[in-house]
Amino acid sequence: MRFLNLGSHIFLAGVVTAIFTGNPYFTLLAGIGSFIPDLDREYIFVSPKTFRKEQFHRALFHNLLFLSGLFFVNVWLALGAFLHSFIDSFTTEKDKGVEWLFPFSRSVKRGRFKLSATSNGSECTLDLVDQKPPDRVCFLNEDSPEATKLSDPDLKEPRAVPWRRTYGPAANGQLLDRWLALASFSLLILYSLLNPDFAMAGKNLILSTQIIPPMSLLTGIVLIYLGGWLKKNKRNRKGYLTFFAVGGIFMILSAALSIGVVSGYIFPLDFTFVAIAIIVLFVEALFVWQLSTRGGRKALV
Repeated sequence: MRFLNLGSHIFLAGVVTAIFTGNPYFTLLAGIGSFIPDLDREYIFVSPKTFRKEQFHRALFHNLLFLSGLFFVNVWLALGAFLHSFIDSFTTEKDKGVEWLFPFSRSVKRGRFKLSATSNGSECTLDLVDQKPPDRVCFLNEDSPEATKLSDPDLKEPRAVPWRRTYGPAANGQLLDRWLALASFSLLILYSLLNPDFAMAGKNLILSTQIIPPMSLLTGIVLIYLGGWLKKNKRNRKGYLTFFAVGGIFMILSAALSIGVVSGYIFPLDFTFVAIAIIVLFVEALFVWQLSTRGGRKALV
C-alpha cells in the first residue's frame, strides 16, 4: 500500500474533523477510522483466488451497510471511514471505484448494452440476446479494458463482471492521492497554527492516558494489515495468523478500555427526527418518480 494513498485518507479525515469539531481526540479517531475500509484488500477473510474472483476490495468495507454499523460503534471512526470511501468513489474502474450497495446488489444482471469482443472500451454494441422494452435502464456490462489493464495485479479480474460500482473522473489516482495528502496535511498544520488551543489540547492528549484506547485500536489495525501483507505475498504461511490474532487482541483491548468513554458520550442525534426523515425521503422519492414518468414519459437516467 502506498504511503501517500493512506496519508491522503488520514489527513483528509483529520483536517475535516478538526475544522468542524476543534477537538483533537475526535480528529485522532477520524484519522484511525480512515484506516479501516482498506482492510478489505489484504486477503484476511478469503483466499487470493476467491478475492480476485469476487473483487471484494472497495466493496466489503466500503459500503453503506458497513459504514452504518460502524456509525453506531463510534461516530468519529465512521466519519473517517466514510471520507475514505467517498474519496475512493472518485476513482475509475482502474482502482475499482466504490461498491456502495454491497452486499445487497453486486452486479448488473440484465443490462441491455455490453462491450463487443473487439472494442477498445469506447464503443458499445446492442446486446441482441436480451431484448427488453426500450425504457429499461442500460448499463455498461464490462469495465474498460484500457483502464483495467493498468490495475494492480490483485485487482485484475479473471473475467469481466458488470459490478454495480460508483466510478469517478479521477483517472490518475496517484496524482489525486498526492494532492489530497499534501493539501490536507498543509491545512491541518495551518489550522493548528491558527488555533493554539487545538494544538495545546492535542499535546495534552498525547501525554494523557486518554490516548491509550485509540492507540491500541490503531496498533491492532496495523498488525492486521501486516498479517494481510504476509499472506498476500506468501512470505510466511503461518506467521500471518499470529499477526491477525494479536491485532484482534489489541482491538478488543481498545474496546474494553473505551467502555467508560463510550457509555458517557451523549450522541447528538434525535432518533425521532431520523424516523421522520426516512419517511419524508421515501415519500419524496415516490413523488419524484411519479412526476418524472407522468403521461408515459421516460424517467431520466
